[in-house]
Amino acid sequence: MERPLDRADAPWGWVALVVAVAVAASVAGVGNEFVQDDLVIVVQNPRMQSLDNWRDLLTQPYWPPPWTEDHWRPMTSLALAVQFQLGGGEPLLFRIVSLLLYAVLSGAVLLLALRFLVPPAAVAAALLFAVHPLHVEAVALAVGQAELIVALLAVVMTAWYLRCRRTGQGWLRVRDWLLLVVLYLAAALTKEHGLVLPGLLVAAELTLVPGLVRARIRQSWPGFVVLAAVAVLAIQLRALVLGGDLVGSYPSEALDGVALGGRALTMLAVATHWFRLLAWPAHLRADYAPAELEASTGFGGPEALGLALLGLAVAVTWRCRRGAPVTTFGLLWVAIALFPVSNVLVPTSILIAERTLFLATVGAVIAVGGLMDLAWRLEGRRTAIARAGVLAAGVLGLALGLGRSVERWSVWRNETAYVARTAQDAPRSFRAQRAYGEVLFQDGKRDEGMAAYGRALQYAPPGEAWRVRNDLARRHFEEGASALAVQQLLASREQTPGEQETWNYLVLGLLNLGEYPAAKREAEAALARGFSVEVFEDLRSLADTAMKANVPAGAIRINVVRPESP
Repeated sequence: MERPLDRADAPWGWVALVVAVAVAASVAGVGNEFVQDDLVIVVQNPRMQSLDNWRDLLTQPYWPPPWTEDHWRPMTSLALAVQFQLGGGEPLLFRIVSLLLYAVLSGAVLLLALRFLVPPAAVAAALLFAVHPLHVEAVALAVGQAELIVALLAVVMTAWYLRCRRTGQGWLRVRDWLLLVVLYLAAALTKEHGLVLPGLLVAAELTLVPGLVRARIRQSWPGFVVLAAVAVLAIQLRALVLGGDLVGSYPSEALDGVALGGRALTMLAVATHWFRLLAWPAHLRADYAPAELEASTGFGGPEALGLALLGLAVAVTWRCRRGAPVTTFGLLWVAIALFPVSNVLVPTSILIAERTLFLATVGAVIAVGGLMDLAWRLEGRRTAIARAGVLAAGVLGLALGLGRSVERWSVWRNETAYVARTAQDAPRSFRAQRAYGEVLFQDGKRDEGMAAYGRALQYAPPGEAWRVRNDLARRHFEEGASALAVQQLLASREQTPGEQETWNYLVLGLLNLGEYPAAKREAEAALARGFSVEVFEDLRSLADTAMKANVPAGAIRINVVRPESP
């Protein structure tokens, strides 16, 4: 009977095969342009464009102004800045680096799996990882390199830990723990979810390392205490950079103001998407909320299905702990990887995103590999049938995954393609429809653009509709339709009166229309609300002067430019 490999000298031909398949699944995106968050984090961010700013990269928030200065990912920021310098600010080098990271990670998944699975099962699991369509978003974006790096560090840490615990002396020396500490600190400073990596080592210890629990605890607890200290240090540094904010400046729109119980119900519904995306990612989209996914107000069908799936996962995890411990380990890996984005204890800015599930797919393919391993080890007449079934399922899964991954790369070709496809994939996303409306206006398709903005207003949550109306007002300003712009701004102010931007644009619109008394009143009302004295005193003075001089309507023309803001 075939056995898992316990040596580091794994068959490199298999590694080459997995790497080649990973490249085949991703090479279509090498020529893609910057899209989505890359535009803000890389293209429009002066910090990223010179290594002279290295101190700012290490000590400033990840998101640059005028966006809300959120997160702290110094290793990611530094890596992106280096690539910007070496590649002359062009996307090609970023795409090549992401592709190489993904290929190396896929090979590393194989080497990890070979430590506890028979070779056919390990190779199948790694190939499934290499072609998984869910991974396209993480590999497509330069900022997605954070996901790739954390996952690679997780795999390397786990493989090294198991190598030390299952071979040779059976325990970790000081230099082994030192290596794990360095890798862990790098992961924690690359992206926040890197903080959970010691949990993966604990899961490996409990499921894959033989021996009495008490003896294993005695051997390992000092090292885990050091890792805990590193976690505390990383959290404290993050708090220092972000002014005491540990979790993020704002929750997802769907979870804004939702209490613990409501978040738990909502995440039960979200869990159904976790299972679907990990197991059968036929439908992918770059935006999942709001309106596409909304906060649950009660226990219904989606919540019941989510609870049933989670219950089934727990039951399988427990049932396999002895007969198929690798599957138990893989499912524990999935649970640990999903914990940072579970939104139950602490709400985050993302309800669900495909790239946030990237690390979890490592555990998912390991769990599947564990079941394949079990089927491969069957004795007697069932052996041939089991192996044939595993082979057929594996080939089908690889073919479907590869085809879907290659097709998905067209979505990320450029910003226009990304926006148009996202509006199609997530038609109830107000953000997608708003962005699509902008693209349509730029292409001269006014009527279609208006329809897209109308859908954005239909699906926008109450606290976000003002952004859509203000954006639409700017479009009206650009086409010289100030009256239509003022109508949108009045509706925006009525719905959300506390936004200074709305009052600013409203006064400018009234000035364009020649309604100087109204413009003066609105400027004075804005000053009374405590808005910018510098801005609204100038506008009030301009309106007053125009009114006294009896300036004809249309004589004052002020261009309203869309700011680079969220």
